[in-house]
Amino acid sequence: MHNYLRAIGLHQLKNNTDLDNFLFNEVIREGNLSSEFASEGGSVIREYRLKTGEGIGVCALVESFRSGRQNVSCFPYLYNPDVSTKEICIVERYTDKESLAGLTDEYKIGLSLIFFVNNPCDYRLLPDAGRQTEFRGTYLSAFCNSGTVLLPILSYEPSEDMLRKKREQDSLIEKAKNGDEEAIETLTVADMDAYSQVSKRIESEDLYSIVESSFIPCGVECDLYSVLGEITDVKSTVNTYTDDKIYKLKVVSNEIEFRLGIREADLLGVPEKGRRFKGRIWLQGRVDFTNPVLPGEE
Repeated sequence: MHNYLRAIGLHQLKNNTDLDNFLFNEVIREGNLSSEFASEGGSVIREYRLKTGEGIGVCALVESFRSGRQNVSCFPYLYNPDVSTKEICIVERYTDKESLAGLTDEYKIGLSLIFFVNNPCDYRLLPDAGRQTEFRGTYLSAFCNSGTVLLPILSYEPSEDMLRKKREQDSLIEKAKNGDEEAIETLTVADMDAYSQVSKRIESEDLYSIVESSFIPCGVECDLYSVLGEITDVKSTVNTYTDDKIYKLKVVSNEIEFRLGIREADLLGVPEKGRRFKGRIWLQGRVDFTNPVLPGEE
């Protein structure tokens, strides 16, 4: 995850020595301490957050053991003020570290969206009685080390018939997940028809004039995705340590809205509202732990 420190302008951290020097000299300071608690195993976990620009920064988690040994991990974060999804989010802890993974079923993209939770200490500070695993309300953000701006394609306002078909498709996906064989067969036939149409059009048209947006898992890590989506807002900030300009783009891909951080030097093209972004992203999210899903609630 520290590979994406580049996306917030910290590209000068080229090896573990550079990273350790930055963490212990700049991030892990008393003034940056944001959370502290004792774990079930008896160790003490401290969270430090260093702001490197407007809405962006570095978070370091330091786990100290009684023997004097310390485990240190870090990741960049980007603040997203807007709720990306209100679907139920399931939170689980990684087996080998103090980090959390979030999972939400998104019918809009037809898959389970897995992301890195960037506010894990908010969860750990909940009382045992409130430490449930399902919550509602996720603020998604992402980082990219190499992206491209594409021109938009001609689009139309969806008609009532198109909206009706979309609702029917969402219903079919829900039934298919519950094992409905007829729904599975209907979706399979629809996918085959779409594949046939695209195969014919690709012979004479450019791929990105056919595909308006996409959100596809990429690589072996579960929180990496290849995305193509519309840029709906463009903001920027400057890294106070390197003077790099960082774009904070609001991107909508397959109806999933998130904030994206990328260094200006790593983005090919000029981002503007209405244009599209294409790239491989690392997805993270801030979960609203104050809104747990109660037993029996759907």
